[in-house]
Amino acid sequence: MKHLPNALTLLRLVLAPVIVWYFWLGAVEPGDPTAGDFTQYLKTTAFNLTLAAVLFVVAALTDLFDGMAARAFNAHSKFGRLIDPIADKAIVGLPLIVIAIAMWRSGYPLWPVVAIATAVIVIRDVSMTLIRLTAKDGEGARVSSLAKIKTALELVVVGSLLIVTAIGAHLQVQYSIDNPGAFLVPFYAQAFEWLWLIAIVITAALSAWTGLQYLRPKPAA
Repeated sequence: MKHLPNALTLLRLVLAPVIVWYFWLGAVEPGDPTAGDFTQYLKTTAFNLTLAAVLFVVAALTDLFDGMAARAFNAHSKFGRLIDPIADKAIVGLPLIVIAIAMWRSGYPLWPVVAIATAVIVIRDVSMTLIRLTAKDGEGARVSSLAKIKTALELVVVGSLLIVTAIGAHLQVQYSIDNPGAFLVPFYAQAFEWLWLIAIVITAALSAWTGLQYLRPKPAA
């Protein structure tokens, strides 16, 4: 059982590209809606987006349970302390990049805001990963409490968009049955859009701040 925490962490790392793949199929390259049955096209898109959302929730839960398992079985390890932040960054950074691409490809007018926020988060996380990998002790800077809050907020930002997008896709399937060829704009879409934009900007700012805290020289004793 002492290997369970690391197994959960590795599962999170493996799931990251799988989530990205299904979201890509659902939001970036869903295929040609005019080729074949339009309703079936919508169902396939909804399936891919739902799978991405479900797998993300599973991956996010492993972030909770690997720490609980490590404490329960006293299974803390140097490998776990190193790989856990990397898995967190993969499960957040990779989906954020694809989300930004999807918004750009769709012509969303505020995609630059999402792209800049994503760049800040990803660059910060990649930099911290390199610091850890090149540190003499093999671990580098320890994860601060504020950085853990930042990671939790990142998971909420990514997860909420994946889940709401999947729900919207299923609503579109039902709507298209009675209104063939028409597109549905859910009543909550605009409110969620602005709340999500505010959340990702706050997350990017917090990400930059925690990165600067790590890089700031410590005062001499």
